[in-house]
Amino acid sequence: MRFSSYDIVTRKLNNGGHIILSGLTGLLDLIDEEAYELIDAHKDDECLSDELIDQMGDIKDHFLKRGYLTELSPADELRAAAKKAAEMEAELTGGKWSIVLVPNLGCNYRCSYCFEKESGYPKRTMNKKQVDAVYEIIKDKIPSGECITLYGGEPLDARNRELVEYIVQKGKERGYYFFAVTNGHGLDSYMDLLGKDMIRILQITLDGPSYIHDKRRVSTDGLPSYDKIVSNIERALKETGVEIRLRMNLDHSNAPYMMELLTDLDKRGILNNKAVTLAASPVVGDSDGMLKYDEVRGMEKEAEAKYPKLKNIIMGMLRGTNEMILPSLFFEEPIALRVTVCGAAHCMKVFAADGSIYSCWSCVGNPAEKIGQFDEAANVVWDGKALERWKNKMLGSKEHCLKCKYAFICGGGCLRPALSGEKDVNAHDCDFYYSRFDDHLAKLTEEYLSAGNE
Repeated sequence: MRFSSYDIVTRKLNNGGHIILSGLTGLLDLIDEEAYELIDAHKDDECLSDELIDQMGDIKDHFLKRGYLTELSPADELRAAAKKAAEMEAELTGGKWSIVLVPNLGCNYRCSYCFEKESGYPKRTMNKKQVDAVYEIIKDKIPSGECITLYGGEPLDARNRELVEYIVQKGKERGYYFFAVTNGHGLDSYMDLLGKDMIRILQITLDGPSYIHDKRRVSTDGLPSYDKIVSNIERALKETGVEIRLRMNLDHSNAPYMMELLTDLDKRGILNNKAVTLAASPVVGDSDGMLKYDEVRGMEKEAEAKYPKLKNIIMGMLRGTNEMILPSLFFEEPIALRVTVCGAAHCMKVFAADGSIYSCWSCVGNPAEKIGQFDEAANVVWDGKALERWKNKMLGSKEHCLKCKYAFICGGGCLRPALSGEKDVNAHDCDFYYSRFDDHLAKLTEEYLSAGNE
């Protein structure tokens, strides 16, 4: 008998206890300092002594039942983890799809770090027959009430207005709503399409105050982009019921200006708006220059100190982490384990304007990553080898990930191909879990207990 290789134990909480979480069962418990010291002293023992097991008393049976103790050797426990991953992956096949539409492949911006610039931003836009074909293809794959994502290129380019209205109205008739990833420049042409039953959610990026943002996110018309975007955001918040997720793509060149951006947004009343959330995220693609999550968290703490209302607004990767942990604290449910971080390996279908189908929106414009092709008559030709290649990107096919105690919590990290200049696609995911997950679990538990819960 030994302590599981998948045990996650937090720092000491304000009440003197610790949280122990099994990365294999998803179960967690509050333990005292004595139990913590026992685990910490013997976590690497291949076999606990009979004397130590006897000293554990009743806690032994509880720990075995919860998965914190195991009778399996490290090798056998790894095999058990692989079997669990395979069973979970099997349950994912044949389910509903997650749909992304790319109305056009071109873009009216030339952002300094854009991964799509290698494709040359082809001037290709969907036509209405293609839209009809997509809705025919997905009619039995996505039920009413689901969300369809609009991606690009730039989906809300003002020149796309007629096409996007057609997409949204046809989707609305079928009970769908929309989430659009947009630069926000042409948003003033779409105000009447924003709202609960149409384009319900927007993701818009602001990379700093105007003189920083305008250098990084450059409009092809040569005009400053920051003031135009912020004006559109203010109008959308005032006139529509849209939810806006503001994103800050940070690297070492613009990170020092995050506070200046927040100051401007605060003066404009944007930070106070309940429809606004913020996410600060490291720019990926340059492994050597990428910010670490502890650096991002340091900036977040500075922002929260100046603007306390941002405490529950700046989310980033913590949004998904909160959704994972909170049900376990409040309802005593196991943490929802996963074998993939998104639907790219099993359910995401990205329909692009050139008739290509992808598994991941980060692959748009890359012919080598196509999983199929569709035409205006709703005929689809799937690439079986490509589909299998993406399926094999799930956790069960990653032995190096399966050995990690966070494997079923992380889900194996991002599935997209590496960008040029990127040594490890998952460097930022691994960095997040090893540098921040334990502390965030402790923080959420402290907040839960301080509210009078037990």
